[in-house]
Amino acid sequence: MTIEKRKLNMIQRLMKIEKSSSLEKIEESIIQAEMEARTEESLEAIKRGEVMTLDEFRKSNQEWLAKFSTK
Repeated sequence: MTIEKRKLNMIQRLMKIEKSSSLEKIEESIIQAEMEARTEESLEAIKRGEVMTLDEFRKSNQEWLAKFSTK
């Protein structure tokens, strides 16, 4: 089964759920999986040296804010 078919199958199954508590549990599981994936991506980026100092981040953030606050 392709990933697209699995996603569609899951969506169809989700549409049949009627209990809010069941949906909340599923949502919590999805959030947990997303956070774990982001953690893995971050750890891999750190291993590759794709990091910036806090000062570099601050400067980049200020430049971004200046760019979008003038529009």
